[in-house]
Amino acid sequence: MRFLGLCLLLLTPMVAAAGIGVFTDVQGDTHIQRGEGYLAAAPGVDVEEDDIIETGDNASAQVEMQDGSLLKLGAASRLLLADYRFDNAGNVVSAGIEVLSGWLRFAVSKLRSNESRYAISTPTMTIGIRGTEGVIEAGNARAGLFLEEGEVTVRAAEAGSIPVRAGEYIERAPGQPFARPGAAPSAFRARLPATLQPRMARRAHLLRQRGVPPQQIRHILREDRERYLRQHPHLRQKFEQRFRERTGNNPAFREKQKERRQQPIQQQRDQPVRRPRPDGAARERR
Repeated sequence: MRFLGLCLLLLTPMVAAAGIGVFTDVQGDTHIQRGEGYLAAAPGVDVEEDDIIETGDNASAQVEMQDGSLLKLGAASRLLLADYRFDNAGNVVSAGIEVLSGWLRFAVSKLRSNESRYAISTPTMTIGIRGTEGVIEAGNARAGLFLEEGEVTVRAAEAGSIPVRAGEYIERAPGQPFARPGAAPSAFRARLPATLQPRMARRAHLLRQRGVPPQQIRHILREDRERYLRQHPHLRQKFEQRFRERTGNNPAFREKQKERRQQPIQQQRDQPVRRPRPDGAARERR
């Protein structure tokens, strides 16, 4: 009994620290917008639902999600983890990711259920994913997708939906139909950051520690709110609500933050301990 208690004690940090994913590689100035402030990103720091990840100039960051999906941001990029929910077995039930601006390389693990939903959105299109890898360039004036593996469905309210297969490139500007030049244009390849050109490798097994407490950088300022509303007009209503709720004077927000702090403790009581697969922990994606 004493031995069992010791084992549970040793395993507790891994369970208690589990968010929805973890930073496995951070290069340059990268931070997280969470709650009322900005936090510094670093390997071993967890990401949570509703986090916004921002990379600075000449920076990049890779996140490994609990379901095994990989997300890597290029320089000067913003990613909102709007929705990311798992079942008791750790499989994705629903995931909604917003590439607000910049570059994202994604490698999404195959969904286990036909009822599961995984969508990556940009200002001009939404990509429905079942398990695939590719690169997205996002901006208010244009968004492009180069799919390297699998097949996806891309849709927009004004342009309908269209399938995209491995090796194909598609892009769209606001108010325009989808453009399908076939292979990725040379101009797109020239813009693609060098950090996002190689396929991603899993790095979680390299971490010495998980659940690293992130360092507080500063509180969110009015200038931050105005910048988001100006630079991301397609999500203006969502960001108005986000910043309105994230104030210390908002009782509902304080209660939500309290629940977040207590959630790892509840997970420790309710969720089974997940052990890494002996055959796949250090395997690279090719």
